[in-house]
Amino acid sequence: MNRTFLIFFMLLCCVLGKAQVAAQGRTGILLVHYGTQNDKSRAATIDLLNSRVASEFPDCRVREAYVAQAVVKALGKRGIAKLSVAQAMDSLKAEGCNRIVVQTTMLLDGVMTDIMRRDVESRREGLEAVTVGRPLLYTVDDCRTLVDMIARNIKADGSLPQKDAQVVLVGHGSDSPANAIYSQIDYLAKDEGRAMWHVGTIEGYPSIGCVERRLKLSKAKNVILVPLLYIAGNHQKEDIDGAWRKQLTADGYRVSVVGRGLGEMREVQDMIIESIRKNIGK
Repeated sequence: MNRTFLIFFMLLCCVLGKAQVAAQGRTGILLVHYGTQNDKSRAATIDLLNSRVASEFPDCRVREAYVAQAVVKALGKRGIAKLSVAQAMDSLKAEGCNRIVVQTTMLLDGVMTDIMRRDVESRREGLEAVTVGRPLLYTVDDCRTLVDMIARNIKADGSLPQKDAQVVLVGHGSDSPANAIYSQIDYLAKDEGRAMWHVGTIEGYPSIGCVERRLKLSKAKNVILVPLLYIAGNHQKEDIDGAWRKQLTADGYRVSVVGRGLGEMREVQDMIIESIRKNIGK
């Protein structure tokens, strides 16, 4: 085989290989976030995860989308453009992706994930496969894993210095049946030996009133508020470190607040990445 023929043969294989890949299409990953206007929190959670996913899956096209249109509009007025789910799906299709894995960073399978699935379905036509990953808190094991992660993290960073501290996980709350997850986490934590752990929500049940009644059952006066939120943005500042701290302090408790969201925990990021990895393999 002479040199000219060898070079021609190699070029032909390269062209055929690229043509085969083009014909097969490629896999796209769509990360769906609720969204936030808080730049610092966005960088520490959403942007960090987007970067990690792009690094973990270099052969895939990675896009993000925001479900909260009020956030999208507010950021747009500041010159920060964010895609909706439908727009992000169209973008991936335009780049030749015919298999798309959708993964949300939202905690519950509620109203916003229903909106996400509706918009994904509206763009399914022409795609070979679309796989939608579950939200972070879907099964009992998901809840157990997350509680263990939170416990390790607040112990490691010194947020839990007192043995008699009561820990309150503060979630957002939902008007969908998914809100029951919060009560499940409360029950699970106590059932597994964390009698001084409680769960409350800002806009749902259990309310801060429910939490106050639980706290009174113990003589412990140290309380640690932990955001049960993917992003510790404005709800962290205004509600948890604001209204909740103020009210519990008025009740006579010594209150400290963990100032970061779940999305800043590397273990939570790993959970999301592992879910994507499993769905890509399907």
